[in-house]
Amino acid sequence: MSKTNRTAMVYEQLKARIESGYYSPAESLPEVELANEYDVSRNTIKKALLMLENDAYVTVELNKGAKVRSYSKKEVMDYLQLRVELEGFIVRLAVPCFTDADIAQLETLFSQMGQRREANDLLGYSALNQQFHSIIYSVCPNKTATDLLIRLKSQMRKYNGKTILVPNRDEKSYAEHKEILDAIQARDIVAAEASVRKHIESVRKTFDDYFALLF
Repeated sequence: MSKTNRTAMVYEQLKARIESGYYSPAESLPEVELANEYDVSRNTIKKALLMLENDAYVTVELNKGAKVRSYSKKEVMDYLQLRVELEGFIVRLAVPCFTDADIAQLETLFSQMGQRREANDLLGYSALNQQFHSIIYSVCPNKTATDLLIRLKSQMRKYNGKTILVPNRDEKSYAEHKEILDAIQARDIVAAEASVRKHIESVRKTFDDYFALLF
C-alpha cells in the first residue's frame, strides 16, 4: 500500500471513530500510540491528523498534539440554527422533484421507524431517522447546499443522535416526521418547509434544555 493510501486509510478510520463517538470530545490522539496501532509511520499519522484538523474533526496544538474537537453549547446551538435554514431550503427545492418511488422509500423508512420505536430501539430509530433525511437530501437538486449540510452533520454526528435518548423525545420526533411525510406526500412545498423547520427547531430546543445532561 502506498504512503498516500495508508494516510487516507488512517484518516477514514479515525474519522469514523470520531463520528461514532468511539473517541470522546477533547480526547487526546497520541501520534506514537496511533502509529503502533495502525502499523504506520508517525509521519503518516501526522498527515492524517492534519487532514482531520482541516475538516474540523480534531484540533492540533504545537507541543500538545491532537485532540478530538469538542463543541461548546453555543457552537452546537449555532450549528442547529444554521441547520434550520439549510434543511428548510433543501426540502423546499426537493418537494417538486420527488417521484412516487422516492416517496415510497420515505414511507418504508417511516414505517420502520415506528417499529423501532415500539421495540424501544431508540438507537435503531435514530439511524433510520438519518436515512429518512438523507432521502430528502438526495432528491434536492442543489447539491452545493446538500453537500454543505452533510459535511456539517458529519462533524456533529456524535451529538446528533443523543437527543432521542431524552425522555419522550421519541414521541415528538415520530410525530414531527409524520408531518414531514404528510407534506411531501401531498407535494405541499409550504407545509413541507414549515414541518422540517419545526422539527429542527424542536431538536434545537431539546439541546438547549438538556445540554448539561447529554454532555
